[in-house]
Amino acid sequence: METLREVFSSESLTTASLVLLKMGLGVVLGGMVGWERELHGRPAGVRTHMLIVLGVVIICEVSRIFDPVTPSRIAASIVTGIGFLGAGTILRTGPEVRGLTTAASIWAVSGIGMAVSTGGPFFIVAILGTLLTLATLTYVEKLERRFAPDTHPRELHVGIDRKDRLTALLQALENAGMKVGAVRVLGEEGGVLLSLEVRGASSRGLDAALGSPGVSSARWHE
Repeated sequence: METLREVFSSESLTTASLVLLKMGLGVVLGGMVGWERELHGRPAGVRTHMLIVLGVVIICEVSRIFDPVTPSRIAASIVTGIGFLGAGTILRTGPEVRGLTTAASIWAVSGIGMAVSTGGPFFIVAILGTLLTLATLTYVEKLERRFAPDTHPRELHVGIDRKDRLTALLQALENAGMKVGAVRVLGEEGGVLLSLEVRGASSRGLDAALGSPGVSSARWHE
């Protein structure tokens, strides 16, 4: 009975309410970042980011009870653990490395979770940090495409009559000074439709693709 009185005392209920508020805010902020990643088809989406922030908030709150003198030890452990989790989203496909931005977003939301757990003025830090993270994920790439289009990879859709033409197509793009990353087959009806990640001058890449043997169509996919 004494334990129940402790649990349902006004002080305990106030503490629990504050922690629940932090958990709710953390889930919302993490979900916002995760939704942006979900829209771009990345491996870590809404649920992953929400759970990361939720877990970070709970661990930080409990660490104040377990180790009230040096809670920074728990924070350091969170950073290490999140590093391993983020590494799981990084994939290497040939010369291309994918998932680095998603791994960075996971690191960012873990920091947001710590800020939410700290509370007080750090609520504002967490909210502004979320907005800055979303702005970075959403608008920086658009600025790169606008002001440095030749250095940013673009997706080129190419139609060829058969698969064995791919080697000649890649050679033609390379001769034009283009760098080709991932290659995917989108369809094989009436020929083969390919998706290529290409880096380099847009006009040269399109001309090189159209001039390659067996190519029936080529266009940039926005």
